[in-house]
Amino acid sequence: MIRTTVSRVRTSTVLLAACATFAVAGCSNEETPSAEAHPTPDVSKGEEVAQLVPDEFREAGVEVAVFGDWAPEEYVENGEVKGWSVDLAKAISARMGVEFTYHPSSFDAIIPGLTNERYDLAVASLGVTPERLKSLDFVPLQKEGTAFGWKAGTDQDITELADACGKSVAVLTGAWEYEYLTEANPKECSDSPMDIQQFKDQPSAELAVTSGRVELVAAGSGKLRYAASQTGQLDVSDLLINAVYNGLGVPQGSELGPAVEAALQSLIDDGTYLEIREEWGVSSPGDLNEAVLITEDNPTG
Repeated sequence: MIRTTVSRVRTSTVLLAACATFAVAGCSNEETPSAEAHPTPDVSKGEEVAQLVPDEFREAGVEVAVFGDWAPEEYVENGEVKGWSVDLAKAISARMGVEFTYHPSSFDAIIPGLTNERYDLAVASLGVTPERLKSLDFVPLQKEGTAFGWKAGTDQDITELADACGKSVAVLTGAWEYEYLTEANPKECSDSPMDIQQFKDQPSAELAVTSGRVELVAAGSGKLRYAASQTGQLDVSDLLINAVYNGLGVPQGSELGPAVEAALQSLIDDGTYLEIREEWGVSSPGDLNEAVLITEDNPTG
């Protein structure tokens, strides 16, 4: 068992309370673009899936950390968590027959929150990396690569990683892009390294680019394309680097992982997964046909 004795506090005002201390990470309308209403499909409990849920979660429910400024995957708007991955999490909850309680969080607090057992599950578009597999297991929701964005109308064209050499690049603090680009810098850009700059939240990283302070922003391709379509202030590369699984995270060895995997598989099988992806306009070659549980011992699922 992963869990030791942990205090589990529930309150009907958890989202509003979190937003009171969360202004830098997407609780305000100014930071997160407003999206159209996206109806969530009705999902019934699956008895076979529900039998896989450990007793502790049947009784106490699941505490879920949600990254607050990564639209359209997950974000906070007017105190409410939204996004296609949030809708999938709600569908997984319904299929498991277990209550999920959602807690908005900054990205850099989510992995520590899982490892110290404050949270049972993270909805945070977590990319699978060898370093993260030392402390987490994953149930991916898609396969996605990193893209580059730049201020719309400027003379940029990133067709290969080498095109970013010598340029300033904004990334989200703690994001996979920082790790990857930092490792790639001496290999790909030894003569003219990238100036990799970290930002506390994704809107700040994008603002640094659209305001002309930084030349490029690196992030998940879906995230950047969504931001470009919402604001018209970014152009986005066709280049995708190192497509990887990303999605949900649980503490390493958590018995919740197999239940979440089974719930997601049932949603893929009955079409709910694709319905949600299509409703949000994010269906792509990265759609999953099979749910997988990725662990340090099974890193490819």
